[in-house]
Formats: sequence, structure tokens, C-alpha cells
Amino acid sequence: FVEDICKYNNFTQETTEEIQYVMRLMMYEMFKIIAIIIIFSMLGYFKEVVLIIFTMSCVKPFTGGYHETSQKRCLIATTTLCCLTILIAKNSNLNLVSTILISSINIFCIYHQAPIVNKSMPITKPSLIKKNNKIALINSIILSMMSILIIKYGVYSNIITWTLTINVCLMFNSKKHGEVQ
Repeated sequence: FVEDICKYNNFTQETTEEIQYVMRLMMYEMFKIIAIIIIFSMLGYFKEVVLIIFTMSCVKPFTGGYHETSQKRCLIATTTLCCLTILIAKNSNLNLVSTILISSINIFCIYHQAPIVNKSMPITKPSLIKKNNKIALINSIILSMMSILIIKYGVYSNIITWTLTINVCLMFNSKKHGEVQ
């Protein structure tokens, strides 16, 4: 499909390969998201898992950090992280002060460390690194504010806070900031 469109538009072989790569990644990600939503919906956690996926989608692409070596391992890791996030959120009663404190630590870590560069997702342009840091920071501030504003809804506030916290933990898989593994 992609080859036909690229041939019709006279794209170079290199451009065609880039488009194929992006399409393949998008298909894997869509499959992963749909599979996780179906699994957690069957367990009665549709809203929770959608909120986790939304939160991670807003921050993780810009913070970098931990990446699995295959799509299968990524699906397993993401499912496990969603499960852990829901368990932590349902079994913790963060009040306003603890939510603000945890959110502040998350924002501080993202400000000082993001994006984490690794061999799976190498970024070398300083302008792109700065842009990703800014997007990650803005998105984490907005999500943290949302978490604080919906504190009366307990579990949903907790899910945002703990998802951001787990994302920050995943940033620290390198021995040194910016180190390519």
C-alpha cells in the first residue's frame, strides 16, 4: 500500500522506507493500545487504563528512557505497568499535599533529565532535545494540575499522579543522563 502511494508520488527509496517504518510503528502501537484496552475493559478498568494511556502518551514520547527490545516485550511491559499503576492508585489515598509533593518531584525530574537519550530512540539535535524537554515539562505540569483539580475523584487523580511517577522512574534506566546504551 505504502509502496504504491510512494511510487505514484515519485518518492525516493529512502523516503519510502521511512514512511513504511512509521506506518509499521503506528500499526504496532495501535494494536498494543487496542489490546490493552480490551484486556482491561474485560477486567472492569476501561476508564482507568484509558487515563493511563492518555497520560503516558502525553509525556513518555518526550521524556525518553526505558524501551523494550521487541513489540511483544513492549506489550507485556506496558500491560504490567498499567496493572501496577491501577493497583497502586486503588490502594493509595493521596491527599492534596501528597499529590502536590509527588507532582513537584515529577516535574523537577522531568525538567532536569528529559529527554533521556538511548540507543532505541536516539536524538542528537540540541534543538530537538530542548523541544522535547519543553513539551514534556508543559504536558507534565498540565497533567499534574489536572490531578490536583480532580483530587476529589480519588482514583483518577491517583492514576495521573502515579502514571507520571512511573514515567519518571522509567527515565532513569541509564547510568548517566544522555548516555547512549
